[in-house]
Amino acid sequence: MLKSLFRFFLGLFLLAFAAALLAALLVVERSPSLPESPPPGPEDVLAARGFANSVKRALSGEGDVEPVVVTEARFNSMVRLGARFLPGFRGRVTLEEGAVLGEASAPVPFTGGALWVNASATAPEFEGEFALGSLRVGRLSLPPGLSLEAGRLAANLLFGNGVGDTVAGAATRLEVEGDAASITLAIRQVGGNRVARGVFSALRGSDLPPPEAVMREARRIAEAMARGDLPAEGSFLPYIRFALASAFDSAAAEGSAEAYTASILALAALCGARDFTTVMGGLFDPRRESGLAEADCRALKLNGRIDSRRHFITAAAVQAASNRGYSVTIGEFKELHDIAAAGGFDFTDIAANNSGIRMSNRMMAAPAADWPALLARIGAESDVIIDYAGLPSIMSDEEFRARFRDLDSEAYAAMLAEIEARIDLLPLHRNE
Repeated sequence: MLKSLFRFFLGLFLLAFAAALLAALLVVERSPSLPESPPPGPEDVLAARGFANSVKRALSGEGDVEPVVVTEARFNSMVRLGARFLPGFRGRVTLEEGAVLGEASAPVPFTGGALWVNASATAPEFEGEFALGSLRVGRLSLPPGLSLEAGRLAANLLFGNGVGDTVAGAATRLEVEGDAASITLAIRQVGGNRVARGVFSALRGSDLPPPEAVMREARRIAEAMARGDLPAEGSFLPYIRFALASAFDSAAAEGSAEAYTASILALAALCGARDFTTVMGGLFDPRRESGLAEADCRALKLNGRIDSRRHFITAAAVQAASNRGYSVTIGEFKELHDIAAAGGFDFTDIAANNSGIRMSNRMMAAPAADWPALLARIGAESDVIIDYAGLPSIMSDEEFRARFRDLDSEAYAAMLAEIEARIDLLPLHRNE
């Protein structure tokens, strides 16, 4: 009897293994189906920003939601930006008669680019409920309806908060005409922020602190400002120390990483970049609350610059809420945007971003018991942010391309390595 059961389960295992191996052979290929795309440029960031603003306008109005019109060029700009988050990824969107065709190639991890997964899908015009027209992965043609349902359930499991349900029902109409697609959205504020919260929690590897914890920290900062315990001008360093000390007070009950995240998100919402709440998907906006709107950080500086304060604390907060790949790439996108719209690419801004990111990494990796010693290391700005001497600043598109070519060049990587080497020498990070 036992021998028969053993044979049965062994046969079942071998059958499952063979099925998995066959599926892998049909899905995995030795080369990508798409050519390598160039890294994103300033024009791609402007296109994506325009799309985001169109969606925001469409979802913020009263009554019926206006359609969002997206050209094929804008689709592909967003694909190039998205590929920056996924090394090796290649994608392309083509508008056909009555449908949108999406294609992608992604390297199989740990194979050094020797194996690839290629996929393509079509989304035909619809009104009512979104449906796929076709789906192909490798040499396998998959049932569109069943695959879409599996994707919805997978997104619910991966991101939580019913993200799959929200995304699946996000649009009620798709119409393709020429080189543009008109999409009618059916959600407001991105599904009550469920999508943004789910995505950031997945990037971070754990749930974000609840909004009430962030608001509590924002009130602490605003009250300290109102009492005069925090300066209205001069160095931003007292604010950093205050936020870290406040996080330490909450760490015993909430955990050091969670307490740090709540405190640093609050500080960034009050004193970070103006677009911080947009970057965070509108998860919270303390300035809408009475008493917090008056918190005025405008005259505060880091490394003698207002923009360095904004870059440092915003990058630190995005890092605490997501991961290094996301936060670094968001900083790069900001500089590409500045090439086209605000002066030029500035490595001193990248230095401020990466200094903030590294502070978040250092504090969140340390147990709460080590925080007093780490706080004792932060007595001056030069303990947490590097000096900018010798770093290129405010380069036009022509200057940037002449010296660094693009974001994938060896010269660009070498400059980033120089910035990281300087951060390694900061008192906060020595002997990590």
